[in-house]
Amino acid sequence: MSQLLLEPILIATWQTIYMVFVSSFVAIIAGLTLGVILLITRPNQLKACPWFYRVLGLVVSIVRSVPFVIFMIAIVPLTRVLAGTSIGTNAAIVPLTLGAIPFYARIAEAAMAEVDGGLIEAAHSMGATAWQIIYKVLIPESLPSLIKGATLTIIALVGYSAMAGAVGGGGLGELAIQYGYQQFNMPVMIETVVILVILVQLVQCYGDYLEKVRRLLSVGVLSVVLIIASIGVAIYSALPQQQALTIGIVAGPNQPIMAVAQQVAKQQYGLNLKIQVFSDYVLPNEAVNNGDIDANIFQHIPYLDGQIKAHGYQLTWVGKTFVYPMGVFSRQITSLSQLKYGDVVAIPNDPSNEGRALALFAAQGLITLKPGVTIMGTLQDIVSNPHGLKFNTLDAAQLPRVFKDATLVALTNDYDAAAGFKPNQAIFHEGPDAPYGNIIVVQDKRKNDPVFQKLVDVMHSKAVYDETIKLFPDGAAIPAWKTGF
Repeated sequence: MSQLLLEPILIATWQTIYMVFVSSFVAIIAGLTLGVILLITRPNQLKACPWFYRVLGLVVSIVRSVPFVIFMIAIVPLTRVLAGTSIGTNAAIVPLTLGAIPFYARIAEAAMAEVDGGLIEAAHSMGATAWQIIYKVLIPESLPSLIKGATLTIIALVGYSAMAGAVGGGGLGELAIQYGYQQFNMPVMIETVVILVILVQLVQCYGDYLEKVRRLLSVGVLSVVLIIASIGVAIYSALPQQQALTIGIVAGPNQPIMAVAQQVAKQQYGLNLKIQVFSDYVLPNEAVNNGDIDANIFQHIPYLDGQIKAHGYQLTWVGKTFVYPMGVFSRQITSLSQLKYGDVVAIPNDPSNEGRALALFAAQGLITLKPGVTIMGTLQDIVSNPHGLKFNTLDAAQLPRVFKDATLVALTNDYDAAAGFKPNQAIFHEGPDAPYGNIIVVQDKRKNDPVFQKLVDVMHSKAVYDETIKLFPDGAAIPAWKTGF
C-alpha cells in the first residue's frame, strides 16, 4: 500500500464503518419494530387488522423494489431536511437507513412468523399481554434468525455504501470508483476491495458467533465504542474550521488537476479549496443552487443552460477553464468508408455528453436528429439511422474499456490517453470552435463575490495549466480563455 494513499484509505475505511454502523443501528431497531407491526396485524394474529397490514405491506414492498441508487437520488429533498445537507457522509446515512428499514422489516417478520404457534397460545392462555408475547416469546425464540437477518442487512449496507459517491458521501466504495475505476488505477481498486472483503468477513464471522451463543452483551459494548467514536468525529466536525471554498467536481481524470489547484489557491491566494467529488451530473448543480457547496467545475455552457431551463436554478458562470474536445475512435476501422450496417457504437451516458456525441454523429451525416434537438438530445431523438448503427450509452470511464465490443467509441479527450489514443487519431472529432469549454458555476446572487475571481485566477494559473497539459497532451485540453503562457 503506497504511503500516498494510506491516509485516504484510512479515512475512507472509517467513513464506511461510520455510515454502515449508524444506518445499521437505526435500521435494525426500526426494522424490527416495523416487522413486529407487520406480523401482529396479519389476519388471525395478535392485533389483526388486515387492511392496515395490506397497506403497510404495500408501502414496504414499494420501497424495497426501488433500486438503491434511484432511491437515494429521489429522496434528496428529504435528506436535506433530515441531515441539513444533501451531500456528504451524514447525507448518505439517510438513504442507507431508509432503504434498509423495509429490508430488515421483512426479514424480521418472516423470522418471527416461524415461531411455534403452540408457544404463543400457551403464553396467551397464561394471561400474557400482546407486548409480553412479543418480547418474551416472539423475539427470543426467533433470535438466531433475527441475528442472521441483521448480518445480511449490514453486509448489504456495506455494498450500498459504495454508491454514496452520488452524494459525495465518501467511503471505500467511492474511493475505489474515484481513484481506481475512474482513474484506471488498479492498485487502488485492489486495496479497497481487499479491505471491503475483510470488513464483510468480520461482520459475517461476528454474526455467526452471535447466532450460536445468543448473547448480545458484546454488541452493546461494540455499539458504545462506535457511538463514542462517532460523537467524537461529529464534535470535531462541528468545531470552527479554517474557512474553505467548497468546489464540486465529477469523479474522473480532472481530480489530480484540482489537487494542484488546491496548492496554488493556498500558496498564492490564501484560499482554502475543499474538493467535493460527485459521481453524477445532476447533484453538483443542485448542491450549488441549495448552497451546500460554493461552486462547481464540470460542465459546459449548453449543459448549464439546459439545467437552468429544466430546473429553474439560479446559477451563472464566472469563468472558463478548458475545452476537452470529443472525438470518435476505433480499433476496428480506419475510416467511415469501412463502416458496416449494424455496427455497434458506444457513447457517454451522462446528460452533459450524450447529446453532444449524437450531435457529432449527426454532423457526419451518420444519423438525423429531431428538428430543434440540441445538447440535451437522447437516443430517442434519432429519427433516421441509415447505417443501422447500434448505439449503446455507457459510463464515460467504461468507454476506453469497450473497444473490442464496439466499432466506434466516442470519447471526451480526458479519456483518450486511458484508451491509448492521441486526439489526432480520431476518425472524426469536434472542431476547435466547439462551445463545450468547462466553466466555473456559482449562485447568481454571489457572482460578484471577489473570492470567485480568485478561483478563476487559480484555474487560469500556470501551474494548473501545466498540470492539465501534462495530463492531456497533444490538444486533448485547450484553454478556453486567452493565455499568455
